Amino acid sequence: MNPKQQRHVEILTRLEAGALDVATATELLGVSVRQLRRQRVRFRLDGMAAVIHGNCGRQPANRTEPARVAQILALAGPEGQYHDLNTCHMQELLAREEQIVIGRSTLDRLLKQAGVRQRAKTGPPAHRRRRLRRAAEGMLLQMDGSPFHWLEARGPKGALIGAIDDATGKVLFLLLRPSEDQVGYLLLLRSIAERYGLPMSIYHDRHTILRSPKQATLEEQLAGQTPMSQIQRIMAELGIEAIPAYSPQAKGRIERLWGTLQDRLTKELRLAHITTLEQANAFLPGFMERYNARFAQPPQDPAAAWVPLPAELDRPYYFAICETRKVGRDHCIRFAGGCWQLLPGPKDPSLVEQRISVHRVPEGELYLYHGKRRLAYQAFVAPPVAPPQPASQASPAGAPVVRKSTVKQRAWLFGQP
Repeated sequence: MNPKQQRHVEILTRLEAGALDVATATELLGVSVRQLRRQRVRFRLDGMAAVIHGNCGRQPANRTEPARVAQILALAGPEGQYHDLNTCHMQELLAREEQIVIGRSTLDRLLKQAGVRQRAKTGPPAHRRRRLRRAAEGMLLQMDGSPFHWLEARGPKGALIGAIDDATGKVLFLLLRPSEDQVGYLLLLRSIAERYGLPMSIYHDRHTILRSPKQATLEEQLAGQTPMSQIQRIMAELGIEAIPAYSPQAKGRIERLWGTLQDRLTKELRLAHITTLEQANAFLPGFMERYNARFAQPPQDPAAAWVPLPAELDRPYYFAICETRKVGRDHCIRFAGGCWQLLPGPKDPSLVEQRISVHRVPEGELYLYHGKRRLAYQAFVAPPVAPPQPASQASPAGAPVVRKSTVKQRAWLFGQP
């Protein structure tokens, strides 16, 4: 069965088990109540075979015979007498001269599948309209990453992650990373939010770091949830509108910025004798100031649209990579290859068998939360294993080994050592 049929079986199975009601099942399957009733009866009788169409695996009645297809391709091939005829003319001559009756669309499909005819060229490029700048600074940001040999042959290749304001053309953030990763975008969002505030919206491409390609599972559909990447989740929680671009031209302002920086920045890095990414990142703030003084424009509306961060905002909760873990009976969780012991207070409720969120900030520190309440924790370190005792210090053969715990237990039970 294909994935669609498997999903159909899962929904019908949950419906029979009482986990779904009829209204929800009809909405998920996209059928009427009457159609669902018929499918439910067939599913009870035939099982999973009920969702497979009866024509599945059968040869279509209107299939063109292979011998007829070979005859047509021989006539239309490079050596055939109809090699330079268009499809409509060939259809007419085949019916009149060769007594081969075939539809024009079928003939066209067979010729293209065999490579005898080329597929039609795509149409002219789409007409695009110039988009006006936003009126105020902070209304729209464009962010992207540009992998390039920024250090030329002097150092490793890196990805420059940056953001530009749409209203002014001011570069707000630049950071060189070994590759385009979510830590770089996380640092971008946190740095801009702390220095300027939260923007109203961000224009970005459809990179999987910025927009999850996953399809919603059945449980997520029932809960009304949409799969999100980490950066997508952070923007949604902060109230930032995320606008995915469907072409590079849609976010042309930052694309043109990369062309300018690949010309100017590489040469300035060369003149500064910079050979490492760390040195380049220390050089970038001064370069941004000079660039903005030269190219930034004043906005139409002088009142900026930035939303300042509240002083009491828990920054590690929002500007962090978040994963969930289930608390064990010993109030421990497993994360990143380690064991972490929760330290609940005397009046805190038990979190056994509950899910908590683990937030990792770009610097690597961990913060644990139950909802939005921060939890105290410490790393659980197992005691070291005692080395084996030398043979000279071992107990005599046949003598029982008496441990301290055994002695204490005897004293407690019998009142004697």
